[in-house]
Amino acid sequence: MMKGFEVEERTERAWVGVTMTAELAQWDRVNAYVPKVYAALAAAGGIPWGGPIYQYHRLRTAADPMDITVSVPVAAPLELGEGFVTGALPSGRYLVARPDGGPDVLETVHAEMWQWAGDQGLDLAIDERPDGIFWHARTEQFLTDPQAEPDRSRWDIEVAYLLA
Repeated sequence: MMKGFEVEERTERAWVGVTMTAELAQWDRVNAYVPKVYAALAAAGGIPWGGPIYQYHRLRTAADPMDITVSVPVAAPLELGEGFVTGALPSGRYLVARPDGGPDVLETVHAEMWQWAGDQGLDLAIDERPDGIFWHARTEQFLTDPQAEPDRSRWDIEVAYLLA
């Protein structure tokens, strides 16, 4: 399942997207924003610099609502209009995984990454509060176009956590 974990130095990465609070049970609503962000980007004359990035800002448990941004990487921030936000993933050292198995293995990958980071003495860039864990940068980027590869178990995904 895993190809292993890497620690990578990354530069700041601009993005455009939509921020929301949602539960896993509402994931269809979250996914529905992906084509909307791409369409708004195209309408504004922007060019995507890759597949969609799901940014997790606040998590508690899988059953609790989470704060998330559905975004698309871009060369530079671009205003898309009402309801859309712009920002940048911070530069720094990231713990990165590129698992085999598509989105169905992500829960396991996140658990393994958390454990591996602890075993290696790596501190994640998080703030733990009573209402959840707040991540400075925790992302899942989908690198495979579902139109080109309908078998989700074959999708390439990159999971990245900013290190403290």
